[in-house]
Amino acid sequence: MKYERATQTPFEVLDGLREVGRALRAARLRRRQPAADLAARVGVSLPTLRKLENGDPTVSLGVFAKAAWVLGLLPAVRHAVSPENDHLAAAMETARLPSRARRPREANLDDL
Repeated sequence: MKYERATQTPFEVLDGLREVGRALRAARLRRRQPAADLAARVGVSLPTLRKLENGDPTVSLGVFAKAAWVLGLLPAVRHAVSPENDHLAAAMETARLPSRARRPREANLDDL
């Protein structure tokens, strides 16, 4: 079952998870923090931390978020996914804007 889920994950997602895992590992190493210490602070086993650092898609988002928090990276993660940084949605909204603006109708108090 676990292998089945992993094979259904798109390549782009797997590639992104590996990149995120490598970044977390690099952050841990730059802080000179042993993997066992980070695993204990995150509250997971060492094999689960290794899965996270290898980009395994079966590791939960909660484990990722807690590891990012422990490493001091959670503000950057939150910034990356904030609506203000969703450039695709902004482009879609811009495309849906009307081509011209019309003067608003005057309100008729008799209609109320």
